[in-house]
Amino acid sequence: MKIRIELSSLASKHLSGVAQYTRLLTDSLSNKKDVKLYGHYFDFANRQPTPSLNIPLVNPEPNNKLPLRVYAKAQSYNLAPAFDLFLPSVDLTIFPNFATWPTIKSKFSATVIHDLTYIYFPDVVEEKNLAHLKRVVPRSIKKADFIITISNSIKAELMKEFSLKAEQCIVTPIPPDESFFKNISQQEITDVKEKYKLNRNKKFIYFIGNLEPRKNLSTLVKAYQLLPSDIKAEYSLILAGSKGWKTESTQAVIDAAIEAGEDVRHLGFIDQQDSPALYQAASLFVIPSLYEGFGMPVLEAMAGGTPVVASDIPILREVGAEAATYANPLSPESFRDAILKSLSLPKPLKLELQKNVRRYSWNDNIDTILNKVRSLE
Repeated sequence: MKIRIELSSLASKHLSGVAQYTRLLTDSLSNKKDVKLYGHYFDFANRQPTPSLNIPLVNPEPNNKLPLRVYAKAQSYNLAPAFDLFLPSVDLTIFPNFATWPTIKSKFSATVIHDLTYIYFPDVVEEKNLAHLKRVVPRSIKKADFIITISNSIKAELMKEFSLKAEQCIVTPIPPDESFFKNISQQEITDVKEKYKLNRNKKFIYFIGNLEPRKNLSTLVKAYQLLPSDIKAEYSLILAGSKGWKTESTQAVIDAAIEAGEDVRHLGFIDQQDSPALYQAASLFVIPSLYEGFGMPVLEAMAGGTPVVASDIPILREVGAEAATYANPLSPESFRDAILKSLSLPKPLKLELQKNVRRYSWNDNIDTILNKVRSLE
């Protein structure tokens, strides 16, 4: 089967959650013997980085004719020409970033809808992106031959909001990269702590994700402040991830905590290669999100054996199952109690946490996609 995947999200130095999904999907498709994979991306005037993949792409298709932002703007307003006019014909084109582009060289098209934040929490979406998603997502759902999403929770939301039938949408959860399962040596952990100027002798509670409203970091910071003084003396709170949008209120809470003498650090962007070591160095991973499409950090933490406290919302219940501890995302007190409970318990066996992660498989995801295409033929 010939499959084209749109890789422009990977032609960047800082990879978003959409880009991480795209990379894992592309690597897995590359490993499938009965798939001939093509990778399209915009590289106007050779200014973009080569898409970041773990496996070299056999059939790259750089588009040097115009910038991505120009095509994306035209597509957003339904004015774009077929992007694949001069490309070989394929059986399926996968668009991993919400938008179904016009195509004339693909028998079928599938679009990945990662979440519906723009419907359920519009106030936490960047204004320009909110307007784009309102235009594009309903149109994309109508134009695509089928929709791919990343959790059963989001599939249920898509069926409710767009009257999709169950067979029109398939689910491909996001198992973490195998690097998160590897045992990181104490020396590697020490080196990473030194790289990010962390206290090598102090334990820490960890969060990673963009600094944006739906990540609900203010609740986590306030929960940390409510911890007993002896616990805070033993554990720092380390936050990693780039600044997103509408960060002012969250940043104010972080700054106020630091000014009050709390041991809170925001590392900013971290190198992807350091992520497994930071998870494994942490005593506890906490994700206080108001809403997620999947919650990949939950599985990344568990893959390395780190226990998790998560918001008690449907998607994180789906991903964390019985292996995580849950708290009310609207209550710092609830998160404080969940953190204390988790820290007081014996550390879970790494194999038990990994058992939860191994419920998901990229081989299963690829088979689900290929079987869906065959059912349409």
